[in-house]
Amino acid sequence: MLTDNLFSYDSVRLFDPSNEIRLLDLHPGSSYTDDLSGYIYTVPISQAPSYIALSYVWGDSTRTHEISVVNEVNDGRGAFVTLLLTTSLDTCLRHLRTLQRQWQIESLPLWIDQLCINQEDDEEKSSQVLLMKDIYSSARQVVVWLGPAADGSDKLMDAFAEIGQGFLDKLGDHTTEEYLLSVRRLIEKNIERPGVVAFLRHAYKVIYVLKRDGYFTRWEKRSWFTRVWTIQEFCLCADTVFACGYKVVPEKFVSAVTDFANCVVMDRCLRERLETPDTPTYCILVSGYLKLHLLFQRRVHCQYPNAKETLEHLLVELFAGSTRFYATNQRDKVYGLLGLAGDADELGIRPDYSPSTTNAQVFTQAARAIIQKKWKTQRVRGLYILRYGSLGQQRSAQLGKVMGSTKKEMELPSWVPEWHNEMDKTYVGITSFSACGKFKTADLVPTSSPTILGVRGFCVDTIVDLGELTPADHLGTRDGPKKIVGFFNSVKRLLNLSKQTGYAQNIYASITHHDAALWRVPIGDQYIMFGDGHQRAKRADSNLESVYRKFIAYYEDYANREGDWKEYIAAYKTGDKQVSLATEMHMDELLAEGYYMALRYMEGKRPYLTHNGYLGMGPGHSQPGDKVVVFHGDTIPYVVRPVPEKGDKMYLLMGEAYCDGIMDGELADTAEREEFYLI
Repeated sequence: MLTDNLFSYDSVRLFDPSNEIRLLDLHPGSSYTDDLSGYIYTVPISQAPSYIALSYVWGDSTRTHEISVVNEVNDGRGAFVTLLLTTSLDTCLRHLRTLQRQWQIESLPLWIDQLCINQEDDEEKSSQVLLMKDIYSSARQVVVWLGPAADGSDKLMDAFAEIGQGFLDKLGDHTTEEYLLSVRRLIEKNIERPGVVAFLRHAYKVIYVLKRDGYFTRWEKRSWFTRVWTIQEFCLCADTVFACGYKVVPEKFVSAVTDFANCVVMDRCLRERLETPDTPTYCILVSGYLKLHLLFQRRVHCQYPNAKETLEHLLVELFAGSTRFYATNQRDKVYGLLGLAGDADELGIRPDYSPSTTNAQVFTQAARAIIQKKWKTQRVRGLYILRYGSLGQQRSAQLGKVMGSTKKEMELPSWVPEWHNEMDKTYVGITSFSACGKFKTADLVPTSSPTILGVRGFCVDTIVDLGELTPADHLGTRDGPKKIVGFFNSVKRLLNLSKQTGYAQNIYASITHHDAALWRVPIGDQYIMFGDGHQRAKRADSNLESVYRKFIAYYEDYANREGDWKEYIAAYKTGDKQVSLATEMHMDELLAEGYYMALRYMEGKRPYLTHNGYLGMGPGHSQPGDKVVVFHGDTIPYVVRPVPEKGDKMYLLMGEAYCDGIMDGELADTAEREEFYLI
């Protein structure tokens, strides 16, 4: 082959990048080491032949490998020219040739972003990104390439195939519109059939061992599971398969396993029916399988038109909480989800990769479009995105550095989410908070700059004192019990100060109700329940006080026996099986009772006291002088910081808050209306 010349995209030009695509016919090879070669041509996407769209990770973007191609200018004949590609794609194409030769994957033309889009042409790239939804949804099949076999991946892929096929044979197809990715409903329908319980016990043991022995964790840590673009690529095509090494498994088999793991965690009755001595604790399934379950939920929403998600919901689900997704180009955190968002057209966001457009402009445009959208649901949604404002998501340890810098790399307004990978999910579950009362629609005020958000609402009070930060996950840390006890002692101190204010009697109906703030305020007056197939947030009631007493007594005991706790942690970290099992069983109990999980949702927040005696939880970087406010159109309060040097009524949005005594709209009818300009 003649490969003296480098490939030029001018030879296979897209005359209409908004409607045309390039495809690659990959030539077969007799061995893994044979040179890669193929034929690149263009076609209107509406007239494209059956093709496979590839979903993979670029890895190192340096192109050090070659594929020799001919193009349609020569009608597939004549001299080959060299097209450079990355190491990861070179490895992928060599495996794909073998899989096609083995008939595990059809021998169809390929669409591959690295080769089929001119990555140096920003205009073409912007047009093709807008077309991405059609590219993947129109494909005959999407192949998810996870990389070569390693770390026991063959064993895991075989288990997915076995258990997934078993679910299909014994319970039915959970991916149909009737069931919408609900293995739980299939189990409820078929569990009394002969052999089903035995199969489920076997499946539970298999997934337990795969997680316990690290097979699943190592597999799930592959880069593909962390990239933004792969979500859209995975979700859009009806026929999608995972390829890892030389193993290929349909996505529905993997989703059956992950949804079953979710059922085991969430449904106590099912779990008790399936448990054996081989599966002594379920908490090890909480991480890992549940994260992958979120990915399959996105796919269900995408496959069925009536279940489409909004861009706001996608951004929150994928970037807030325990999930971690990354993008080389930060604006792809927005652009990479437009193909999944049911409201993308309404929002009017168009991909723009021009150098003159900054990432901050992209994020600000997206946030404003979401806030200004005409929400069709009856629920309060318009200002929900403010809970993820960039300043509110900064850890207290980082805040001084961030506020003292110019933040040239992003320069985001405080109310615009940055969608970085350390975001906390809002503490608010599915509860009946309604701090805004009857003012359920966002009342926006015109401003002179797109970076300033004007909103109407009312001020609750001014913060005068603060307690300790809510501890991070205390299990596995040497000073965990001391931090837990110290935190609640600081809440007690603020509670005593609140009782000394003359206004407190207007907030609390009785001394008993005021005293209950000790255990209600730290969890935002809600607790997180597992056990009936779902994770639910409920308003706290008097029954939860005994759970709190048990919870705090456990840590007060260990705080008084600091040496015993340190020995316990040392044994846990060295892998002592008895200690590990005891810890996991303790976690089982904590998850079931709900107080621990509710406290985890408050991680990084700080209890506060206001001038009039209101108690609440606010951002960890709150300080005396900050104000607690409620905006029309949101169910919870926020903490804002006046910035008088920027002008009258100018504020930094510090973050979301809880405020005892106003969450049901108690002040909505009487408080004075104000305008707040968030910068």
